[in-house]
Amino acid sequence: MGDCPCFSCPCSSRSPRAPGGGFTLLELIVAMTLTVLVTGTTVVMLRSITGTRERVERYGSVHADARAAIDAVTSALRNAYRSGSKDERLVGQDDLQGGYPSDRIRLFIVSHRPVRRGQPESDVRECELFLHQKEMNAPPSLMRRLDPTRNDRPDGGGIVEPVAANIVALDISYFEAGRWIEEWTEERTGWPRAVRVRIAAMRAEPPRRVVRLERIVNFPYWPRKEEGGGDSEGES
Repeated sequence: MGDCPCFSCPCSSRSPRAPGGGFTLLELIVAMTLTVLVTGTTVVMLRSITGTRERVERYGSVHADARAAIDAVTSALRNAYRSGSKDERLVGQDDLQGGYPSDRIRLFIVSHRPVRRGQPESDVRECELFLHQKEMNAPPSLMRRLDPTRNDRPDGGGIVEPVAANIVALDISYFEAGRWIEEWTEERTGWPRAVRVRIAAMRAEPPRRVVRLERIVNFPYWPRKEEGGGDSEGES
Protein backbone atom coordinates (compact mmCIF):
# COMPACT_ATOMS: atom_id res chain seq x y z
CA MET A 1 0.00 0.00 0.00
CA GLY A 2 3.03 2.22 0.38
CA ASP A 3 2.70 5.23 2.64
CA CYS A 4 -1.08 5.60 2.16
CA PRO A 5 -2.85 5.13 5.57
CA CYS A 6 -6.10 3.94 3.93
CA PHE A 7 -6.87 0.30 3.35
CA SER A 8 -9.42 1.01 0.67
CA CYS A 9 -7.65 3.98 -0.97
CA PRO A 10 -8.45 4.31 -4.69
CA CYS A 11 -4.87 5.07 -5.40
CA SER A 12 -3.98 1.56 -4.30
CA SER A 13 -5.58 0.19 -7.47
CA ARG A 14 -3.83 2.68 -9.82
CA SER A 15 -0.58 2.01 -11.43
CA PRO A 16 1.58 5.11 -11.93
CA ARG A 17 2.33 6.14 -15.55
CA ALA A 18 5.63 4.87 -16.58
CA PRO A 19 8.28 7.58 -17.03
CA GLY A 20 8.48 8.66 -20.66
CA GLY A 21 5.04 7.25 -21.49
CA GLY A 22 3.07 8.73 -24.49
CA PHE A 23 -0.28 10.53 -24.65
CA THR A 24 -3.48 8.59 -24.74
CA LEU A 25 -5.73 8.70 -27.80
CA LEU A 26 -8.26 10.88 -25.96
CA GLU A 27 -5.58 13.41 -25.03
CA LEU A 28 -4.40 13.61 -28.65
CA ILE A 29 -7.97 14.16 -29.92
CA VAL A 30 -8.52 16.95 -27.37
CA ALA A 31 -5.21 18.62 -28.29
CA MET A 32 -5.94 18.43 -32.02
CA THR A 33 -9.43 19.86 -31.50
CA LEU A 34 -8.06 22.79 -29.50
CA THR A 35 -5.39 23.42 -32.16
CA VAL A 36 -8.00 23.51 -34.93
CA LEU A 37 -10.21 25.89 -32.94
CA VAL A 38 -7.34 28.26 -32.15
CA THR A 39 -6.12 28.20 -35.76
CA GLY A 40 -9.59 28.89 -37.15
CA THR A 41 -10.16 31.77 -34.74
CA THR A 42 -6.77 33.26 -35.65
CA VAL A 43 -7.53 33.04 -39.38
CA VAL A 44 -10.91 34.75 -38.91
CA MET A 45 -9.31 37.52 -36.85
CA LEU A 46 -6.56 38.06 -39.42
CA ARG A 47 -9.09 38.26 -42.25
CA SER A 48 -11.17 40.75 -40.29
CA ILE A 49 -8.12 42.90 -39.52
CA THR A 50 -6.97 42.77 -43.15
CA GLY A 51 -10.43 43.70 -44.45
CA THR A 52 -10.68 46.60 -42.00
CA ARG A 53 -7.24 47.87 -42.99
CA GLU A 54 -8.14 47.71 -46.69
CA ARG A 55 -11.38 49.63 -46.10
CA VAL A 56 -9.51 52.28 -44.10
CA GLU A 57 -6.88 52.58 -46.85
CA ARG A 58 -9.55 52.92 -49.55
CA TYR A 59 -11.38 55.56 -47.55
CA GLY A 60 -8.14 57.38 -46.87
CA SER A 61 -7.29 57.36 -50.57
CA VAL A 62 -10.67 58.82 -51.54
CA HIS A 63 -10.40 61.45 -48.82
CA ALA A 64 -6.93 62.40 -50.10
CA ASP A 65 -8.34 62.81 -53.63
CA ALA A 66 -11.12 65.07 -52.37
CA ARG A 67 -8.67 67.12 -50.30
CA ALA A 68 -6.28 67.54 -53.24
CA ALA A 69 -9.14 68.70 -55.47
CA ILE A 70 -10.60 71.25 -53.09
CA ASP A 71 -7.11 72.53 -52.21
CA ALA A 72 -6.39 73.16 -55.90
CA VAL A 73 -9.61 75.10 -56.50
CA THR A 74 -9.48 77.19 -53.33
CA SER A 75 -5.75 77.88 -53.77
CA ALA A 76 -6.43 79.29 -57.24
CA LEU A 77 -9.21 81.50 -55.85
CA ARG A 78 -7.04 82.77 -53.00
CA ASN A 79 -4.29 83.68 -55.47
CA ALA A 80 -6.67 85.35 -57.91
CA TYR A 81 -5.29 88.27 -59.91
CA ARG A 82 -7.96 90.94 -59.81
CA SER A 83 -7.32 93.70 -62.31
CA GLY A 84 -9.60 96.11 -64.10
CA SER A 85 -9.16 94.34 -67.44
CA LYS A 86 -12.22 92.64 -68.87
CA ASP A 87 -10.04 89.79 -70.13
CA GLU A 88 -8.83 88.97 -66.63
CA ARG A 89 -12.06 88.38 -64.82
CA LEU A 90 -13.43 85.29 -63.19
CA VAL A 91 -15.80 83.19 -65.31
CA GLY A 92 -17.81 80.33 -63.81
CA GLN A 93 -19.85 77.89 -65.87
CA ASP A 94 -22.57 75.68 -64.41
CA ASP A 95 -22.84 72.20 -65.94
CA LEU A 96 -23.88 68.59 -65.29
CA GLN A 97 -22.17 65.32 -66.17
CA GLY A 98 -23.86 62.01 -65.48
CA GLY A 99 -26.38 63.71 -63.24
CA TYR A 100 -23.69 65.26 -61.01
CA PRO A 101 -22.47 68.87 -60.92
CA SER A 102 -19.54 69.33 -63.29
CA ASP A 103 -18.79 73.04 -63.11
CA ARG A 104 -15.92 74.87 -64.77
CA ILE A 105 -14.11 77.96 -63.53
CA ARG A 106 -11.57 80.21 -65.25
CA LEU A 107 -9.58 83.06 -63.75
CA PHE A 108 -6.14 84.65 -63.70
CA ILE A 109 -3.89 83.82 -60.77
CA VAL A 110 -0.53 84.96 -59.46
CA SER A 111 1.96 82.11 -59.19
CA HIS A 112 5.70 81.56 -59.51
CA ARG A 113 5.50 77.80 -60.04
CA PRO A 114 7.13 76.86 -63.36
CA VAL A 115 4.74 75.61 -66.03
CA ARG A 116 6.95 75.39 -69.11
CA ARG A 117 10.52 74.92 -67.98
CA GLY A 118 13.17 76.71 -69.96
CA GLN A 119 10.78 79.25 -71.46
CA PRO A 120 9.91 82.79 -70.37
CA GLU A 121 6.78 82.89 -68.25
CA SER A 122 4.64 85.52 -66.62
CA ASP A 123 3.83 85.32 -62.93
CA VAL A 124 0.22 86.07 -63.89
CA ARG A 125 -1.25 83.11 -65.72
CA GLU A 126 -4.64 81.92 -66.83
CA CYS A 127 -5.99 79.03 -64.76
CA GLU A 128 -8.96 76.84 -65.66
CA LEU A 129 -10.31 74.00 -63.53
CA PHE A 130 -12.80 71.41 -64.77
CA LEU A 131 -13.74 67.71 -64.61
CA HIS A 132 -12.80 65.26 -67.34
CA GLN A 133 -13.71 61.56 -67.63
CA LYS A 134 -11.01 59.60 -69.45
CA GLU A 135 -12.72 56.19 -69.37
CA MET A 136 -16.40 55.29 -69.52
CA ASN A 137 -16.53 53.28 -66.28
CA ALA A 138 -14.03 55.38 -64.32
CA PRO A 139 -14.89 58.43 -62.21
CA PRO A 140 -13.84 61.80 -63.64
CA SER A 141 -10.65 63.59 -62.64
CA LEU A 142 -10.15 67.21 -61.76
CA MET A 143 -8.02 68.82 -64.46
CA ARG A 144 -6.13 72.11 -64.36
CA ARG A 145 -5.07 74.17 -67.36
CA LEU A 146 -2.34 76.75 -66.77
CA ASP A 147 -1.25 79.22 -69.43
CA PRO A 148 1.75 81.34 -68.36
CA THR A 149 1.85 83.39 -71.58
CA ARG A 150 -0.07 86.63 -72.03
CA ASN A 151 -1.69 86.06 -75.41
CA ASP A 152 -4.70 87.74 -76.89
CA ARG A 153 -8.06 86.16 -76.06
CA PRO A 154 -9.45 83.76 -76.90
CA ASP A 155 -6.39 81.57 -76.45
CA GLY A 156 -7.20 78.33 -74.58
CA GLY A 157 -3.57 77.24 -74.65
CA GLY A 158 -1.24 76.17 -71.90
CA ILE A 159 -0.50 72.94 -70.07
CA VAL A 160 -3.34 70.64 -68.96
CA GLU A 161 -2.57 68.34 -66.04
CA PRO A 162 -4.59 66.07 -63.73
CA VAL A 163 -4.95 67.29 -60.17
CA ALA A 164 -7.02 64.60 -58.44
CA ALA A 165 -8.73 61.38 -59.51
CA ASN A 166 -12.12 59.97 -58.46
CA ILE A 167 -13.84 63.38 -58.37
CA VAL A 168 -17.47 62.74 -59.27
CA ALA A 169 -18.84 66.22 -58.55
CA LEU A 170 -17.56 69.80 -58.69
CA ASP A 171 -20.14 72.37 -57.62
CA ILE A 172 -19.13 76.05 -57.54
CA SER A 173 -21.53 78.85 -56.61
CA TYR A 174 -21.07 82.60 -56.24
CA PHE A 175 -22.40 84.96 -53.57
CA GLU A 176 -23.80 88.22 -54.93
CA ALA A 177 -26.46 90.61 -53.63
CA GLY A 178 -27.29 88.44 -50.64
CA ARG A 179 -27.82 85.16 -52.53
CA TRP A 180 -25.91 82.30 -54.08
CA ILE A 181 -25.99 81.97 -57.87
CA GLU A 182 -24.79 79.04 -59.97
CA GLU A 183 -22.90 80.89 -62.72
CA TRP A 184 -20.62 83.89 -63.05
CA THR A 185 -20.76 85.02 -66.67
CA GLU A 186 -18.31 87.17 -68.61
CA GLU A 187 -20.90 89.94 -68.82
CA ARG A 188 -20.56 90.69 -65.11
CA THR A 189 -18.42 93.74 -64.42
CA GLY A 190 -17.13 92.79 -60.98
CA TRP A 191 -16.27 89.83 -58.78
CA PRO A 192 -18.52 87.92 -56.38
CA ARG A 193 -18.32 88.62 -52.69
CA ALA A 194 -17.53 84.96 -52.06
CA VAL A 195 -17.16 81.64 -53.91
CA ARG A 196 -18.37 78.34 -52.45
CA VAL A 197 -16.65 75.16 -53.61
CA ARG A 198 -18.14 71.70 -53.07
CA ILE A 199 -16.26 68.52 -53.97
CA ALA A 200 -17.47 64.90 -53.98
CA ALA A 201 -15.05 62.01 -54.46
CA MET A 202 -15.88 58.31 -54.91
CA ARG A 203 -13.86 55.31 -56.07
CA ALA A 204 -15.05 53.10 -58.89
CA GLU A 205 -14.48 49.91 -56.86
CA PRO A 206 -16.91 48.93 -54.09
CA PRO A 207 -17.56 49.87 -51.40
CA ARG A 208 -18.38 53.19 -53.09
CA ARG A 209 -18.20 55.50 -50.09
CA VAL A 210 -18.56 59.18 -50.98
CA VAL A 211 -16.39 61.88 -49.41
CA ARG A 212 -17.80 65.43 -49.55
CA LEU A 213 -15.86 68.60 -48.73
CA GLU A 214 -16.93 72.24 -48.82
CA ARG A 215 -15.07 75.54 -48.50
CA ILE A 216 -15.87 79.22 -48.97
CA VAL A 217 -13.37 81.77 -50.26
CA ASN A 218 -14.21 85.43 -49.61
CA PHE A 219 -13.47 88.34 -51.94
CA PRO A 220 -13.71 91.55 -49.90
CA TYR A 221 -14.23 94.99 -51.35
CA TRP A 222 -11.11 96.64 -52.68
CA PRO A 223 -10.48 100.06 -54.24
CA ARG A 224 -10.34 100.19 -58.00
CA LYS A 225 -9.60 103.03 -60.40
CA GLU A 226 -12.52 104.25 -62.47
CA GLU A 227 -12.11 105.13 -66.13
CA GLY A 228 -12.74 108.84 -65.44
CA GLY A 229 -9.83 109.03 -63.01
CA GLY A 230 -9.68 109.08 -59.25
CA ASP A 231 -10.20 106.21 -56.81
CA SER A 232 -13.49 104.96 -55.47
CA GLU A 233 -14.69 102.08 -53.37
CA GLY A 234 -16.21 99.33 -55.47
CA GLU A 235 -16.66 95.62 -55.70
CA SER A 236 -14.16 93.63 -57.68
